[in-house]
Amino acid sequence: LVLTQEKKTIMSNRSVAVTLSAAGIVTAVVVWWRTQKKNEEKQEEEKKEAKLIDGKAVAAAVRIEVAEESRRFEVSYGLRPGLAVILVGDRRDSQSYVRTKKKAAKEAGFFGIDILLDNSVSESKVLEEIRKLNADSRVHAILVQLPLPQHMDEAKILREIAVEKDADGFSAVNVGNMWMRGGIIPRALPCTAAGCVELLIRSNIQIKGKRCVVIGRSNIVGMPAAALMMAKDATVTVAHSKTNNLPQLVQEADIVVAAIGKPNYVKAEWLKSNCVVIDVGINAVDDATTKKGYRLVGDVDFQAAKYVASHITPVPGGVGPMTVAMLMRNCVELAKLSMEKTKPTLTMDEEIQTMDATPISIEKPMLTSTTSAGEVVVQYRRDKLVISNPVPSDIEISQACTPLDISLVARSAGLRTNELIFYGKDKAKVNFAAVHERLDHEHEFSKAGGEDEEKGHLVVVCGINPTPLGEGKSTTLVGLSQSLGACLGKRVITTIRQPSQGPIFGIKGGAAGGGYSQVIPMDSFNLHLTGDIHAVVAANNLVAAAIDARCFHEKTQKDQALFRRLCPEDKNGKRLLTMSQRERLVRLGLIETTESIMDASELSDENMRKLCRLDIDPTTITWKRVIDTCDRHLRRIEIGRGPAEKGDIRETGFEIAVASEVMAVLSLANSYSDLRQRLGNMVVCSNTNGQAITCDDLGVTGALTVLLKDALCPTLMQTLEGTPVLVHCGPFANIAHGNSSIVADQLALRLVGKYGFTLTEAGFGLDIGGEKNFDIKARIGNLPPSSIVLVATVRALKTHCENTEHLTEYQRLSLGCANVQHHVRCATEKFGLRVVVAVNRFVNDTAQELELVRQKCLEAGAYAAIITDHFSKGGVGAVDLANAVVDACRSPSKPTFRHLYPLTDSIQAKIYAICNGLYRAATVEFSQIAQAKLTLLENHSLVSKFPVCIAKTQYSLSTDPKLKGAPEGHTVVVRDLIPKFGAGFIVVLAGDIMLIPGLPTRPGFYDVDFDLSTNRVVGLF
Repeated sequence: LVLTQEKKTIMSNRSVAVTLSAAGIVTAVVVWWRTQKKNEEKQEEEKKEAKLIDGKAVAAAVRIEVAEESRRFEVSYGLRPGLAVILVGDRRDSQSYVRTKKKAAKEAGFFGIDILLDNSVSESKVLEEIRKLNADSRVHAILVQLPLPQHMDEAKILREIAVEKDADGFSAVNVGNMWMRGGIIPRALPCTAAGCVELLIRSNIQIKGKRCVVIGRSNIVGMPAAALMMAKDATVTVAHSKTNNLPQLVQEADIVVAAIGKPNYVKAEWLKSNCVVIDVGINAVDDATTKKGYRLVGDVDFQAAKYVASHITPVPGGVGPMTVAMLMRNCVELAKLSMEKTKPTLTMDEEIQTMDATPISIEKPMLTSTTSAGEVVVQYRRDKLVISNPVPSDIEISQACTPLDISLVARSAGLRTNELIFYGKDKAKVNFAAVHERLDHEHEFSKAGGEDEEKGHLVVVCGINPTPLGEGKSTTLVGLSQSLGACLGKRVITTIRQPSQGPIFGIKGGAAGGGYSQVIPMDSFNLHLTGDIHAVVAANNLVAAAIDARCFHEKTQKDQALFRRLCPEDKNGKRLLTMSQRERLVRLGLIETTESIMDASELSDENMRKLCRLDIDPTTITWKRVIDTCDRHLRRIEIGRGPAEKGDIRETGFEIAVASEVMAVLSLANSYSDLRQRLGNMVVCSNTNGQAITCDDLGVTGALTVLLKDALCPTLMQTLEGTPVLVHCGPFANIAHGNSSIVADQLALRLVGKYGFTLTEAGFGLDIGGEKNFDIKARIGNLPPSSIVLVATVRALKTHCENTEHLTEYQRLSLGCANVQHHVRCATEKFGLRVVVAVNRFVNDTAQELELVRQKCLEAGAYAAIITDHFSKGGVGAVDLANAVVDACRSPSKPTFRHLYPLTDSIQAKIYAICNGLYRAATVEFSQIAQAKLTLLENHSLVSKFPVCIAKTQYSLSTDPKLKGAPEGHTVVVRDLIPKFGAGFIVVLAGDIMLIPGLPTRPGFYDVDFDLSTNRVVGLF
């Protein structure tokens, strides 16, 4: 332009003539340039694409969160969230959807059940399957894949799903609760609608105060989406294909949710600039350029709309992935709700009637987190122990601590409430059969996904040869449990024997541990507990009574009278045989099967006699009565001296209850069927022909099983720091096999899982309880240990120095360490196990003495030797020990466990292996009685394959309790051999060992009392 003082005429970009002065021309040019710039920016803005809302990424994040919640749920409640899917027919799209859901469920760690039914299946069959799933406690969410075949009423079938298991959130109750403002929170939300809202929230898109139009009014997406958007304070309009002026309505929306099911239905010109578009639709349209001949598009014209909206979901890859992710979230939430409230399972119709749906919050027993390796770290919910110095008495510490509710402890152990039989708030029986059934089903699901069940590490805690007062083996066991669980966050379950009342009221005291490492409440633990030992006494003495009663009645009755009384007529005139009688006929070879004959009247006179007469030889009766009290005067007694017994007098005796074969059977059985078989196999005497008479022959096996059915279930208790403990059985180690039950160990190993630890104790020293664990219990129960914790004390090792004259305390200790060194070498060299020595600190031990013991153990080959202070400090005092145990169990180069002898060896060779290898004996001598029995048993095909269980003193490696240290070259004298056909081992009586102890001059019961002012037990220790 040429500027002059003259007037010029120019044309604007709109062809409007403007007459300006020279200064006006400049102004016009500037205006023109700015207008052009704005137009260009507008065009650029129109070409700018909306930000994609990545449904795949958001869904992946949700699924990771669900997997973590699933893992926490499993740790807290001992089971996985359970999802059941019912698929009817063979539609490929439905099969594809189900595969996707199953894959997601597996990744989340769910337990799953798949029910695949033919297209022709009846509606009633589908309803029946749903009812079964409603009643299945393993299932928390049920999904029926739609659509169903045309001959089925979909609404009726969906109504049959229990409301609390409605995985899709479609039930009338859930939908109604969703629409109610400020009402009851729905148990589950419709997955696709919930996914739409989740996408908005995670994309930081504000919903509150915005105008939202939902296009589509289906019960699956449209209506639930509207309800959820309103719950987020949006102003919502629900539109559909029949809505008047739909484009104008959509143009007012800040958020558009399109779920109408028509391809490219919503046009770009309908949309408000910078609105947010959630496209739910997924439609197939023909496209010859693709391999499949079609492509998937949404309900919104994506290619045009992306230049108008600020945010938009693609199709596919937008809302679709969220549906499965939100389904997984529903499953976890339903599982959690199922544990928070126990109520009958209701269908939708029943729920509408009751409307009792308010969830009850419940305290969780612990907090959890997960390491990168997948190990669950547990933080038990127990207040920190308040430590006093000096340490109060055990009973005072126990009573000062309020136990956690046992249901919380159960959850930390991986148990469910319906798997417990409660004995008050602080203990409960565990229905082990129900737990195994649940775990078996979960394992089947994992196995189908290519995963094998992995059990935890088994750690056996045993000791050196102790003093009469004990060396803190149980205390160390409990302290280690508290350290692993409460301090290190490991999954841990401790299995421990129930103590006999004999030592409790005698000299040794209780067996709950001590100081700040105890099982609580210790008075319940030590006295009666849940009555298992009393059940053993009742069962054992029932057998004794049955033997004597049978001898009496056979002696005083003729064959026909005996038959009539043993096989009485019923009201129909038949003499029906019991199962035990039919089983006896089979064993005698008189019938082929237990179903061959039912009526005893069909038997011949000879067979009647064989059935009814046992012809017991009283001189061969080996079965004795038992009592759970130390009472030396019952060792030898005479029975039958009353006038009514008609002179049927014989000599017998009592044993302590925990020495009974019934206790051994209870400890070694792994199921109810195994228990019954072992009880029936117990040999009690012989007949006049020298043939063995068993409990089956007496007809008492069924009654024994009934007496012991609850006793086969372990009792759940807890330590002072809240870690779970399974208390079960109590055989002594010096006169029996000295270990807690196979049931408890097997259960604990499965519950703790791959990264967890099961701690169990073996009575007395490694030479007694340890050896019996490795050669008897581990064999029968398939329970190979991962490592050993060997407990030693300065006090005990000083007693293992025989010659104390002119020696300092330090010198005595140095010589006495030969005992602990021998035990370490036996564990490593004989059994191939890593040994972690726990040097249990006593108050008078010096640092120099403790370090000496530690060094001596390491010299002998211990993996680690740790000085512990758990008695006075609780779990904190055993953290180093716990870390050493973890390392010993998890080290990839750990040695292979092996037994001391093969079962194919002769009985004599097995005895020699123990006496020479562990006891360091030079020779083994057999008494005349023992030699005769040895010859007889070696020729018995079954018994000769039994392991041996040597009963001897616990105070020495030898059979002489006064022979201390690590003596060698001594002689072991075997007095008797007693085969235990039910338990499955041979008891070898070595040295002077009593099967029922006596009381000392001042028994422990002097201090035990009931404080009437506090209603508490006092004096237990």
